[in-house]
Amino acid sequence: MARPIIAKAQVELALKVGADALCHGATGKGNDQVRFETTYTALAPQLKVVAPWREWNLRSREALLDYLKERNIPTTASLEKIYSRDENAWHISTEGGVLESPANAPNKDCWVWTVDPLEAPDQPEEVTVTV
Repeated sequence: MARPIIAKAQVELALKVGADALCHGATGKGNDQVRFETTYTALAPQLKVVAPWREWNLRSREALLDYLKERNIPTTASLEKIYSRDENAWHISTEGGVLESPANAPNKDCWVWTVDPLEAPDQPEEVTVTV
């Protein structure tokens, strides 16, 4: 649900400010691009869609880091911590770097909201989330 909700908010803002295009950062690997672009097309087919990972000469996370560095655009990513993270109110996912191979376990840099289960307290805890 997150991608269509984000895309809907993007469309609403784009129409409000008179933008002529929408943009997302989804890579060509997954189906996030489909979720964004299907929502864009349904709600604002007149707006152009810009998809940098698909349209620009960015073929790797390393190439993206070079692009950002050349333009003095700050980022928390580095060659040592070359992850892609999607974070919203409902979840956070981390991919890239050592995680590209399913044979590799996540390292300490991958844990953001939680900790490695081996380092977590060995006690159950009840959590209630209200929306």
